[in-house]
Amino acid sequence: LVLGPRKGRYTADGRSIGVPPSSIPWLALGSWMLCVGWFGFNVMSAQSLSGISGLVAVNSLLAMAGGIIAAAVAGENDPGFVHNGALAGLVAVCAGSDVMHPIGAFITGSVAGVVFVYLFQISTNKWKIDDVLGVWPLHGLCGAWGGIACGIFGLESLGGLGGVSLFSQIFGTVLGAGLGLVSGFIVFKLVDAIFGIRLSPEDEALGADLAIHKISANPEQDMSAA
Repeated sequence: LVLGPRKGRYTADGRSIGVPPSSIPWLALGSWMLCVGWFGFNVMSAQSLSGISGLVAVNSLLAMAGGIIAAAVAGENDPGFVHNGALAGLVAVCAGSDVMHPIGAFITGSVAGVVFVYLFQISTNKWKIDDVLGVWPLHGLCGAWGGIACGIFGLESLGGLGGVSLFSQIFGTVLGAGLGLVSGFIVFKLVDAIFGIRLSPEDEALGADLAIHKISANPEQDMSAA
């Protein structure tokens, strides 16, 4: 919101100009590295390999599977959506992975996969938010859904372990999102006013890799330039 869209991302009449990923294999590798690491921090948050950690591991796996399947269907097998669908499911299940029934975790991940696909497209094309990595729909909106889902599928009546309240989950989710949005906006506004957070038009056209690091991201660019 503070940085604004990339140059050329939207036309004068508001149409969105699609920018393809620089590398699908790197996107896939990054996604699956995160998925592997997710089991480390989410499962081991209990500081033990016994007890509730088994349920957390199973729920994380099923939510990830649900996110992949749902994103593949909703995103018409687009690889960007498929690989991010895995992360959407994992993000969403974090809040309730220790209290949900595995079926509830699968549903939570599946809904998150659909949420990511459609909200990414809406935020980019309708709201004109140029979120390059889809961080807001992936971590923000899927995380918010996961917080609410904990208050649904964590209930004993739906197979969960109980000890949760839907109202409390909604209240906490809204409060956390509001706090993060307001404080983040203020911080980035201050940083922008003092230091600036956007490249110059010349550096933006050149690209941050060449402008800042003096090397291109892909060797093919160097070979073609030579």
